[in-house]
Amino acid sequence: MSGISEQVAQAETANPLQNPEAEISLISDLLADNRLIDPAADRVRPVDFSVPLHGQVFAKMVEQTALGQAVDAVTLAPFFSNNEGWPRLERVLAAAYLNAGSRERTKSYLEQVCDLGRRRRMVQGLQEVIQATRSGSETCDDLIVLADEAVAELADEGVQQDQAPAGTYAQRVIDSFGKPVVGVKCGIINSLDKALGFLRPSELIVGGGRPGMGKTATVCSYALGAASLGHPVILFSLEMSGEELTRRMLTDLCFSNRGGVRYEDVLNGEVKGQDLEAIKRAKARLDEIPLEISDKGGLTLAMLGRRVRRHKRRLAAKGQKLELVVIDYLQLMAKSRAGMSPYEHVSEVSMGLKTLAKNEDLAVLALAQLSRGVEQREDKRPMPSDLRESGQIEQDADAIFFLYREEEYLRHQKPADEFGLKYEDWLKDMEAVRNRVEFIVPKRRNAPPTRTLGWFFGEYSAVRGSDFYRSSEGDHG
Repeated sequence: MSGISEQVAQAETANPLQNPEAEISLISDLLADNRLIDPAADRVRPVDFSVPLHGQVFAKMVEQTALGQAVDAVTLAPFFSNNEGWPRLERVLAAAYLNAGSRERTKSYLEQVCDLGRRRRMVQGLQEVIQATRSGSETCDDLIVLADEAVAELADEGVQQDQAPAGTYAQRVIDSFGKPVVGVKCGIINSLDKALGFLRPSELIVGGGRPGMGKTATVCSYALGAASLGHPVILFSLEMSGEELTRRMLTDLCFSNRGGVRYEDVLNGEVKGQDLEAIKRAKARLDEIPLEISDKGGLTLAMLGRRVRRHKRRLAAKGQKLELVVIDYLQLMAKSRAGMSPYEHVSEVSMGLKTLAKNEDLAVLALAQLSRGVEQREDKRPMPSDLRESGQIEQDADAIFFLYREEEYLRHQKPADEFGLKYEDWLKDMEAVRNRVEFIVPKRRNAPPTRTLGWFFGEYSAVRGSDFYRSSEGDHG
């Protein structure tokens, strides 16, 4: 044995991460006052005890208390009479009333048992990572997920309370009256804000559209607007690089109803003079807002969850809370196992994103591709059945919105004869829909379907709400 293995062994000898005496003392205090058993069960679990018998005894105490039974060494004896360690433990527990201490002492025992249990599981998890690393049985990405799950054990706050009487929830509702609504809004796409409402914690919102409809531009503008309002956002780009997205965002930030810096110029690096100064100011604004971009491709659900939790912890350390996760787009997420059909894959991703939103208490906004069936209809406005590969998305999503731009379809219908009447009619039709985008919301929980308008400025990679030309600036503010 040498190297890190020897160091681990020496550390375990010096600090075994267990205190059987504290475990026995905790059980004794709980037997002395059965009223403490239920509160203790909210914090500590049988697996937190280093001695298996101690964990088994604690589990039986919780079980009997739930049945309304009084618990002491005498009532526990029949359940453990065949365990060779019970006689010694029984003698100690029989004197529980004599040895009972203060509530503060009981609390200190409980916290230590819980803390040491979590640390032992962390060590065990990291040892499993070491073994898997040596065996070569897992990919590097899988090993990172395993290591993160082991470390996250210490970041958890113990057993969370996920159940309460209905009256408790009712009181929370009443207490919320008159307070600001918790959720995310964009601010610069007012018509979409009105159609979707606040993106609330635990919600999955899915946006879709055929190629060329402006899906990425829309979520970039939304993310910029939300972050500018102080909502921490992380955007996962599974298709474009971080630099490509940032070029779009810089031109978006420079745009107003007075004009801006063309995206093509930023893309080609041909920005000079006043435009360069505007880009520098936009960069300074990006420095100030809580928006981060991850452009790693091939993310699985497990890898995505790990990155979200890691970012949450970093924000929490600064006193902030992650509110919105944006994914462009969900069909590009990697399969969790080989051989999955497209239907199975998209269904898994859809359910996984909804679970992520709920478990991490944040909103998830995911883009989705639509099937080519849209193109076969005379009316090419999307509907939920057009979501590619899976009806599960429609079921899981709390809200669905589609983007539709008539201008994009008319562009491909340009008459060859530019001097005929058809061409003049085509020009009139194009002018009527120029830069127009429809936001179609066929599903929103607790609200009727709706449809509204906005503006799409492809030259500046910017999307704005219906009030754009009525606002004083027409920009982020």
